[in-house]
Amino acid sequence: MSGMRWQGLVTVLGVTAALVVGTCVRGATPPDAKYLGSKLCTACHKGTDAEMVEGWVASDHSRAMWKIGEADDSHQVVADFAKNAPFTRDRAVYVLGGRREQAFLDADLKVLPGRWVVKDKTWAPQEAVDAKCDCLGCHTTGYDAETGTWKELGVGCEMCHGPGSAHAGSGDEKATIMDVAQLDAAHQAMVCGRCHSRGKSKDGKYAFAAGFRPGDDLDQSFTLTADVPKGAMNAEYNELRLGGGKHLASGAVCTTCHDPHGAQPRQLREAGNQLCLKCHAGKLTGAQHSEGALRALTCTKCHMPGGKHVFAPPPK
Repeated sequence: MSGMRWQGLVTVLGVTAALVVGTCVRGATPPDAKYLGSKLCTACHKGTDAEMVEGWVASDHSRAMWKIGEADDSHQVVADFAKNAPFTRDRAVYVLGGRREQAFLDADLKVLPGRWVVKDKTWAPQEAVDAKCDCLGCHTTGYDAETGTWKELGVGCEMCHGPGSAHAGSGDEKATIMDVAQLDAAHQAMVCGRCHSRGKSKDGKYAFAAGFRPGDDLDQSFTLTADVPKGAMNAEYNELRLGGGKHLASGAVCTTCHDPHGAQPRQLREAGNQLCLKCHAGKLTGAQHSEGALRALTCTKCHMPGGKHVFAPPPK
């Protein structure tokens, strides 16, 4: 969830020349295209891209938001409302998330004051914000901030590939939908960064980039928070941009490590050190990178302290 309204916003101008981007790149998606919903996308793609479709259905993306009583059996309320719950279950109408945490919205789309931490089986404090301004831009697909309406609950196909009305049955599929892999590194990262970040829309109204479409320059519609609080969720893009930008400058983007259609834990493409060694094997020096040391430690323990996407050298 986009979460609280953070202070101390700055305009991030790009940490290297690789991050200097144009004012607006719409890509292959026509500006007047409309959102259709993932059911129509999967109706065709389950025959041509079955593994991709199945992975997305089982992923955290597809269940980023769902309505109690209307979702399928894979979407379950796991929170224990008999265990000192900060509100009664009858007030909960929508659910955000599901595997690691569950937060809840009422019928008026207000975030209820508590979230369930699945691993700890306990309730944690949750700021009771207006989801229309703080959450729905990233937890629904085709969200219209002005009307507070959406096309689809959860992160659907069109969230990353753009609205598909011109694409469906066009006969010229590649020219009518956004192929994220064809964007430059900076714009690819922005597709993920629109939601995996902390900041504000340029008008200060929303905790997400209202009106952003894949291929756009995120910096034109969104201002990143400069000082992200320690342990804050959904700040990966802030860390990637503000933490030096070495990986992004070299062309490594979010999807280098994460499969957006995958159902694996954190949607990683490889487990453990194997993911890092796909690029860094043969480049490691020093005793700390010996075969024995790498068996005992993980790359992320030293270079991603606290799970942060800064990829910093370890302290000496």
